[in-house]
Amino acid sequence: MANDPVPHAAPLDDVVAAKIRASFDKQGVMTHWGAQLTHLAEGFCEISLPFSGKVNQQLGYFHGGVIGAIADSAGGYAGYTRISPSQELVTAEYKLNILAPGKGDTLVGRGQVVKAGRTLIVATAELFVVDDGKWTLCALMQQTLFVLPVNSATAAGTVR
Repeated sequence: MANDPVPHAAPLDDVVAAKIRASFDKQGVMTHWGAQLTHLAEGFCEISLPFSGKVNQQLGYFHGGVIGAIADSAGGYAGYTRISPSQELVTAEYKLNILAPGKGDTLVGRGQVVKAGRTLIVATAELFVVDDGKWTLCALMQQTLFVLPVNSATAAGTVR
């Protein structure tokens, strides 16, 4: 199950994919940690993060806050595939269950849209740690996203 290939979904329009990549590149925490968008498709986003001293906790695992941030971004960018270019998203809430220690070489977050409405999007994410080629499910997340119109505040990046 964990080694299953990325789910098949319709490819994204180039304009939508470019908007998502540009948005991801503006996230200082993701670039600081070395996270990468590794797959985008309609309703789906995969983010990979190599293990480093920037993302560890005291026992040598991926920090729980890092796992949560990767989950939030994977679900959020999956949501971005379902909105128009005249809209933005922010997280309203998420619930994260850590199922196993985040011990491995790489953390992979796979976000998927469950339901996309006009004002709210519900997404899930599965988080895997990969250690010497072995994939282990380490966390599950469910999230609600607010759909916002782009205006001067969101375009300038002042919405938090």
